[in-house]
Amino acid sequence: MTSTPAPAARAHDALTAALVLAVVPDLGRRRRRAPDFAGFVSHQQHADTVMSRLAPALSVASLTSGAAAAASLRRSDPVAAAQRAAAAACVAAAIALTARVHVPFNRRLRTWDPGQEVPGWREGRARWERAHQVRRALAVLAGAGALAAHRRGTPAR
Repeated sequence: MTSTPAPAARAHDALTAALVLAVVPDLGRRRRRAPDFAGFVSHQQHADTVMSRLAPALSVASLTSGAAAAASLRRSDPVAAAQRAAAAACVAAAIALTARVHVPFNRRLRTWDPGQEVPGWREGRARWERAHQVRRALAVLAGAGALAAHRRGTPAR
């Protein structure tokens, strides 16, 4: 157990916290659940504009810093290394889920006109929502892993 976290561990803590704050609160859920097509599409197109830039950068940075921190800790603190690796694995799973479900749906959604309803949009939204709940859970688990590893490296006061 170390008293001063390595730079990779500090980066992992900060980046994972930022990822959790970007994904978990789900501030747009009510607007995504809008009963009308126009409201749903307008909100999702706006949210996608922001999140398609922010989330990939945060996710990849959290994943790589977690893997680097796990590698740097594997001999000095194997438990913290395993916690960092588990956090990175949760982020990797979230990235895979996003690539498989969210990205293809969001690409189609970008082409939709809010004034012209698309058949099957409710089913697509439901699938997107289910996957988003899993992605949120993975982000929470990643944050918990990073926090547990951080606490191992923080001396008692």
